[in-house]
Amino acid sequence: KQWYQRRVREPWQYSFPPFFPIQPIVKTKEQQLASWRSLICDYHQHHRKWEVDRVVFENGRISRRLSPAAQRVVLQDLCDQGQGIMEGERCFVLWKTVAQWGSLIHGWVSERGLTGTVLTLFEIHSGDDTEGQPFYGMDVWLLQHVITALGKEGKAELMMGESEDFSDAGVKFY
Repeated sequence: KQWYQRRVREPWQYSFPPFFPIQPIVKTKEQQLASWRSLICDYHQHHRKWEVDRVVFENGRISRRLSPAAQRVVLQDLCDQGQGIMEGERCFVLWKTVAQWGSLIHGWVSERGLTGTVLTLFEIHSGDDTEGQPFYGMDVWLLQHVITALGKEGKAELMMGESEDFSDAGVKFY
């Protein structure tokens, strides 16, 4: 199963067998990792997937796949460059930075006159009012990470409920 659908152009590197093993020469490796970051972000943004879909690491047409060790190198680089966040074994893709997501969410709240009110995380990531917004459908763990960053800027306060999965968490925006 090919991960790029016809309406998205597959990057040329994806059909180039040496793209799959991590290259030993530093300059080549840097370029390779930059290409992997771009490919991963483009794919996940296009498909609106927030957690890394490991299908990107395999190209069946040329019988190539990244080894588990190489996947770890690529994901670590993604995180080191601010385009991913690890949470245990899960890796979340940031095709926008945490600050950019925070700005989008805070802007949406401000435009609707909702500053000073409390919204649930569910209302933000899956509510009827957010449908069509770029953050609609965002994984709740990633959303709480963005809200926490807004809190450090004094723009929001995360209010945890009883649940560890954030299902009853709320946020007050300033």
